[in-house]
Amino acid sequence: MKNPIYSASPSGSQQSGPSQTKSRLGLGIVIGLIIGLVIAGIPAAYFYMNNSSLNSKYTTLESNYASLQSQYSSLQSQYSSLQSQYSSLQSQYSYLQSIASLSQTKTLVNSQTISQPAGAYYTFTFNNINYAGYITVDVLSSTVYNTTVVIKGTSSNGISYSSGPINVGYSGTVSYPVLPGTVQVEIGSIFSGATETVTITYTY
Repeated sequence: MKNPIYSASPSGSQQSGPSQTKSRLGLGIVIGLIIGLVIAGIPAAYFYMNNSSLNSKYTTLESNYASLQSQYSSLQSQYSSLQSQYSSLQSQYSYLQSIASLSQTKTLVNSQTISQPAGAYYTFTFNNINYAGYITVDVLSSTVYNTTVVIKGTSSNGISYSSGPINVGYSGTVSYPVLPGTVQVEIGSIFSGATETVTITYTY
């Protein structure tokens, strides 16, 4: 009977077989899972970082927008104020232009009936003459034929002036230039008492 033949491996050499294959397979799976997780985590990390950056930019833009909105509101308010001032100055300019062209008229006495004895005058005094212009006295009616009108005044710098007596009869109109200051209008007759209805206007 023949002796069985045994095969022996050299001392220290690795054995190949099913257990070694399973070990390598398990190691490959673990490495693959790690690589997969790493690869899967890269987009997530990138998205997170990108989202944070976008949020930061959005916050900055929102802050800048709020600042610009505030500046716009402030400028809008300034514009409205300047527009109002311009309108006011335009109105004042138009008013002064009308004064320069003597196109403003104020009624000082409106169809008032007055009476005075012979040799006396009924006197109207106006202290609110602020601009150079002229006074118009319209005697609408009088009970005497020799009614006279005198327009006189003292300017704000002390200049005195007078139209002297001007006869208007039973009715008539007198206009005379005046200076800023005080103006008096005298109406009557030196020969007899009279009653008149008068209107006085100031043009400036």
